[in-house]
Amino acid sequence: MNNFLPKAAGMSIAAILLLATACTNNRGTVERPLITAANTNNFSIEKIELNDSATVLHGVIHFQPKYWVRIAKTSVIKADGKDYAATGIDGMDFDEQVWMPDSGIIHFTMTFPAIPATAESIDFSEGTDDGWQLWGIDLTGKAGHNINTALIPADARKPMADGPLPEPKFTFDTTVVNIHMAGYRPEMGNQIGYVVNTMHGQYDAQQTLDSLGNTQIKVALSGPAQMFLYKIAPGRAMLSPGDTMDLYVDTHIKGLQNMAVRDNNDNLQPDDYKFYYSTGYYGNMDLKQYGMQFHSGNFGDYRMNGDQYTDYIINQYNVLKDSVDTSDSGQMNKEFNNISLQAQLIYAASNPFWVLAANYYAKYPDWNGKIPSDSINVKLSPENIKRIAALIDFNNPKLVMTDNAIDLAYTYDFWKEAGINSGIIEALNNYNRAYAIAERAEPTDDMLSELRKSYPSMADEVAAHNNTRKALIESLDQSMITPTPEVAPAKILDAIIAPHKGKVVMVDLWNTWCGPCRSAIAQNEPAKNKELSSDDIVWIYIADESSPMPKYISMIKEIRGIHYRLNEEQINTLRNQFEVDGIPYYILVDRNGKATGRPDLRDHSAFKKTLLDEVAK
Repeated sequence: MNNFLPKAAGMSIAAILLLATACTNNRGTVERPLITAANTNNFSIEKIELNDSATVLHGVIHFQPKYWVRIAKTSVIKADGKDYAATGIDGMDFDEQVWMPDSGIIHFTMTFPAIPATAESIDFSEGTDDGWQLWGIDLTGKAGHNINTALIPADARKPMADGPLPEPKFTFDTTVVNIHMAGYRPEMGNQIGYVVNTMHGQYDAQQTLDSLGNTQIKVALSGPAQMFLYKIAPGRAMLSPGDTMDLYVDTHIKGLQNMAVRDNNDNLQPDDYKFYYSTGYYGNMDLKQYGMQFHSGNFGDYRMNGDQYTDYIINQYNVLKDSVDTSDSGQMNKEFNNISLQAQLIYAASNPFWVLAANYYAKYPDWNGKIPSDSINVKLSPENIKRIAALIDFNNPKLVMTDNAIDLAYTYDFWKEAGINSGIIEALNNYNRAYAIAERAEPTDDMLSELRKSYPSMADEVAAHNNTRKALIESLDQSMITPTPEVAPAKILDAIIAPHKGKVVMVDLWNTWCGPCRSAIAQNEPAKNKELSSDDIVWIYIADESSPMPKYISMIKEIRGIHYRLNEEQINTLRNQFEVDGIPYYILVDRNGKATGRPDLRDHSAFKKTLLDEVAK
């Protein structure tokens, strides 16, 4: 093979080579370099100094004041495929726990060996499994935010043609979502998290990526749903039953988020930059949402009465609706935002206390304290509710396309009590009630028949879920669950504790989904082999049907005691008898069979002392 150089008048070969080297020489200083991707927003690089003897990184850490941070001694940079270990640090020490100052910001420098003058970017890693990592730190000053755009097919980047918002499909079928992480590197990890907001609630799961950053997720749906990705990079898509779609996510969004914190600039994302694209029925709907700021602390005034609150939320709705209608956004975006505003109005009308609670806490920021009973007295009159309802099209099925459709279902009783026909909300309520019962494999034929009249797909999903749960529950070993006594609900506790008269009985009201319950059990369980080891103590644990059976079975295997699982009527009666204010809740039964509610035993030390004192009597 012949090698040749083009002729250049007046220039020697040496001069040409020197010019070529100069064109790619990275020596000098790079201020606020572009970062392609990152696994953190807490650590970033503000400046890089490059010379023939060293590479100096000017780092910055943003973190919560009075918490500590640390940079690992194993930190390296990578250039042109080669690792360069850190040789020094100034402003803090490697592997030292450094406490964040009140400013929440620390500046420091790290020194590494010189890298090739031709390197156009470097990566940084702490060299540990859970350490901070930055990828594609630009040394040229020429990199743009379209780094990964070419990795996403042009057809997938085409916006949906404007027009009416697509009608939601109601059919029970499997949706296939093919995920593609553009700019993916194996060092980013192989696990993504995803959340799906369905019409019956939200569920969270993990999925493994292949070596190229691709994976496939299958979801059974009976109506529209929203998917959100997290971990490696965020992304979202609207899902439709039976659809097969691709979701492309640009990992550079994590670099942009990192730089936004570094530069204290939330406007780094270019107007024409989009970090996710989707195909399919709802592919690339460009929906920019307006909304009522319920949680800002500035929405409303906690001292409002019903009339004032009604006037306020209607005015907020009208102002935002006018902004939508007069904006230059397309027809589809306007329709979606108007429907979203109606969904927000539904929420605001049915939850006035919690909407105004945010304003109360903004003025009196004790988030752990209870709001005094006389502080928020808002109550909507029938006339107030009718004024609000007049602005809402309850029969528009597109309401389920808004965020958290399940929240609409929870408002059904509010509208029913006001005599308002809530249309799609009633259907969602019936669907969610049936789905919850299917979780226990107990839906009635009447419920399914009624649901099938309005939305057959919802009935199909409930029936399928019931069959799945029934098969699963039947396969479980339920021998550890003690049958509930067949007595009136008001007599259940008496029947449960009757066989243990003459002993001290500790009754623990709990559920699998209750974090404080699980923590308390984990604290108390070891004591059963130590100071609370006594044949005179009987441990009884009462959960209810809100604890999913598979999870419940797996957990009680690790909890020594007698286990009961009550139905809704039974547990509500028991809670009312003892004025239960939350769980965990303890009922202490003395040797004579007298039961006393003891919420104070949530204090672990008081729990042990009280039991020991009772046994000693």
